[in-house]
Amino acid sequence: MPKFISKNKKKKSKLSYFNKNKNIEKQDESNKKNALDPENNNSKKQNSFFSKLKYLDPFTYVDLYVMPIVKSKTDSKLVENIVNVIFAAIFAGIVYLLLGLLFGTASPLVIVYSASMETTFYRGDVMALGAVNNEMDFGKEINLEYSLKDTPTYLFATPVYQNGQIEKIVFNDGQEIIPNQDGQVIVYNSFPQKLPIIHRTIARINAIDGAFLLTKGDNAETNPTFDQDCGKIDFLRQTVEKPCVSFYAIPIEEVQGVSFARVPLIGCVKLWLFDDLFSLITTGKLPRDFKGIC
Repeated sequence: MPKFISKNKKKKSKLSYFNKNKNIEKQDESNKKNALDPENNNSKKQNSFFSKLKYLDPFTYVDLYVMPIVKSKTDSKLVENIVNVIFAAIFAGIVYLLLGLLFGTASPLVIVYSASMETTFYRGDVMALGAVNNEMDFGKEINLEYSLKDTPTYLFATPVYQNGQIEKIVFNDGQEIIPNQDGQVIVYNSFPQKLPIIHRTIARINAIDGAFLLTKGDNAETNPTFDQDCGKIDFLRQTVEKPCVSFYAIPIEEVQGVSFARVPLIGCVKLWLFDDLFSLITTGKLPRDFKGIC
């Protein structure tokens, strides 16, 4: 017996086919538009990247796992705030510990506190640090046939300046280097202040008692010479002939980490609360190197 298709069904079938084709055409147009608009694609990628940064925020885990339990037990805002702060501190410690294990360093994240590395990165940027590898390229290599541990730089290297900027460093045996921005960005503790410094390596020195690094900030205005350019040092009074960052070349084993990634400006919150605010209260002024956002 022959089957008959009603006109309504035929119409629905035609409409369905038309709508399907129309949706395909729209999708094709959308794909073409995205392909022709790389800025839109980049914007979406950036939004996706920054949305993932919330998982570095300890309060994210408190909101997800702790607060629902607390709110089911009490309506007290005071209790909620106390629990929020305590567990945020706990989760922050856990996240930092896990990042340290993942990155292979005890200091996986550091905040940039000064302008000494502009325009490579800026105050308030957070730098991710990885483990130090002895095979890394730290800059030009210099071989010296004597010990450098606790040896002031002026005893084995002489800086040469041009127009107030370091032009080159000449070593006692005639070897020389021209500081550039090809080395690794590292974090080390200065001496004697013991402050964490994030600067670039400009030379690796292989001495008989190990490997040592010379470092410098990228900002020629704030750091016209290398960090260890102290001139003569009076160790009794802990004073130097000229301002410098650290008395000695940095032993590689004392480097805390090597920078491999940067997240712009998210460290500004901490600087606002603990640096900028402190400066405003104690001096009535913003910090000397305050610029832009923080």
